[in-house]
Amino acid sequence: MAMLPTAVPDAPLAGLDLPILRARVTMRLLDDAPLPAYKGGMLRGGFGYAFQRAACPESCWGHSQSCTIATLCPFRWVFETPHPPGVSHLHDLQDVPRPFVIEPPLDGRTRYAAGDALEFGLVLIGRGIDHLPYFLFGFEQLGRMGLGRTAARARLERVEALVPWQPVGPVIYQDGRVQTDSAALPLLDAGQIAARAATLPADVRLTLRTPLRVKARGELLRVIDPAALVQAACWRLNALATFHGGGPWPVEHRALAAQAQGIAVEQAQLRWEDWERTSTRDAQPRKMMLGGMIGSAVLRGVPPSARAVLLAGSLVHVGKACVFGHGEYRLERVTAMRCK
Repeated sequence: MAMLPTAVPDAPLAGLDLPILRARVTMRLLDDAPLPAYKGGMLRGGFGYAFQRAACPESCWGHSQSCTIATLCPFRWVFETPHPPGVSHLHDLQDVPRPFVIEPPLDGRTRYAAGDALEFGLVLIGRGIDHLPYFLFGFEQLGRMGLGRTAARARLERVEALVPWQPVGPVIYQDGRVQTDSAALPLLDAGQIAARAATLPADVRLTLRTPLRVKARGELLRVIDPAALVQAACWRLNALATFHGGGPWPVEHRALAAQAQGIAVEQAQLRWEDWERTSTRDAQPRKMMLGGMIGSAVLRGVPPSARAVLLAGSLVHVGKACVFGHGEYRLERVTAMRCK
């Protein structure tokens, strides 16, 4: 006989130890540049190399797997996070989530002139925040290495740490100088997220801003499945907390997903958007298709627990390829239609 899921806790985010920092990065182009319409792959791909050059001696560049230093360097902590001791339920997880997300601009612009600004978002998660100086150095190095297929030079001009739920915040980097210390960073925690989620109504609009790649029953979703989305958000939050936060998130994920099965989906306007990138992990570069759902839908009857989990998921992105900016979505109040 199947066991019934345990009750959903009144405070589902309780015990989630996972601070989050949101920032806006501004780079200034020094050369004319053709850049891809979707810049997530360009930024993430180049940034990995740039981060290693900022954090590691030259002998390690491209050869981190052969590093003999016993203490993990910032590059290996961020890009090759080890499994924590004593955590068996994620021990076989090979694709460890990275403690950061790059949020590319979504305007589709492809032509930049020297002097133009390129702005994008950066989300640092858990212990990723501790390595903020290396992220800043890494973006400096990325500008020197060049952007896009022409390796257009750029300069890191400004980084703002965004105040929770606001589009602005204190400047933490300006023209080569760090402006504030880590103690002054406006971080988000589970309590703030839960309080914000409590102000949302039961009916919300879900807007998928970048391709969402979530699997359910072995297949990538092509329609909104609230229970699968909640389950995916739970999985990612728990994995991030386990590897980069204060430890596993002690909540019954199946009960949260089961409660979300009663959410109604209306006014769905969705499309599948394909995106191709070149992976250079292997000896020979290979093409990868990383398409996903884009669009919006109205979710009706979203219980408080699901609102909290979905809001937390919206901050760290959900699904596959999050470091490229995939899985970004928003939860907003449903705007009533006015009759003329």
